[in-house]
Amino acid sequence: MADTNTDGHNSRYPYAPATWAAVLFAILFGASLVIHAYQIFRYKTWYMWVMVVAIALEVIGFITRVISIHLTEPLWPVLIAQTGLVVAPAFIAAQDYMIMGRVMSYVGKEYGYINHTKITKIFVGADLFAILTQSSGGALLAGANGDLDRMKLAQKVLLFGLVLQVITFGIFAFVGIAFNIRSSRSPYLRVFKEEMKSMRKLWFAFYVGSALITARSIYRTVEFGDIKFTPGARDAQGYTYTHEWPLYAFDSIPIFISVMLFSFYHPGHWLPARKGLRLDGTYEEIPGSRKYICCGPRKESRYRAPPMTGDSSELALHPVRR
Repeated sequence: MADTNTDGHNSRYPYAPATWAAVLFAILFGASLVIHAYQIFRYKTWYMWVMVVAIALEVIGFITRVISIHLTEPLWPVLIAQTGLVVAPAFIAAQDYMIMGRVMSYVGKEYGYINHTKITKIFVGADLFAILTQSSGGALLAGANGDLDRMKLAQKVLLFGLVLQVITFGIFAFVGIAFNIRSSRSPYLRVFKEEMKSMRKLWFAFYVGSALITARSIYRTVEFGDIKFTPGARDAQGYTYTHEWPLYAFDSIPIFISVMLFSFYHPGHWLPARKGLRLDGTYEEIPGSRKYICCGPRKESRYRAPPMTGDSSELALHPVRR
């Protein structure tokens, strides 16, 4: 049998975990997973697969959390639950980077400080490193089993990954805001006033979602940074670490809202499924695109930018093929 604390609750957690809360969020994220999977096929937005992975990690995290509450002996449910819930938001951040790259490609790369083809490489690369760091730290912490040295190492690894994610996402948010301001003030895009106005809903989802993810990362940083390890004590100390309600108030609820925002304001409503198509109907060749796919040479695209004649402000509108 696993040990229990003085108040009788499961020793795998420094508090008495609520089963109903874990079940509730497993159901909520499970429903959102079905919705996002359906929307991917409906809008053919295959690039939204990262969001599905993030939600799936949340679902797995809460299901294994329920298991770990009732099965107190095995360690694997705690490891999976801790890792899944810590890492999932990093995948949502990666999805934001990919969506922003699509927006910049659609509206016009000339309005960004960073080329949209580099946004995915730079920010997703940094995010993947943060994901690996956080998953390693989460696994170390969940499997420390009272080992003071391992808990301290896990704390440092987790803090490094979380701080890196906050800094990276902050820089990305600045790039996104700058692009939004510059494109909205462009004289050339005034002819697309209605289209730009319609995309405000997508920008709303981006801004609110970014704020929620940042707030969640700050909470996690405070949580793990506030942990104190006392020699001889069986459990680590720290208010946010030893109480369950902050997990749901500052992590689960904000992440669920950010997930649903991109369901209500799905990028498929505004962005073309084919990357390279622009708001003005022209087609941008993506540099460095693969010339070969698994079954042979890639076919040349039939879409090309129409020749520019006369003043660019008089460019004829071409229907965007989605």
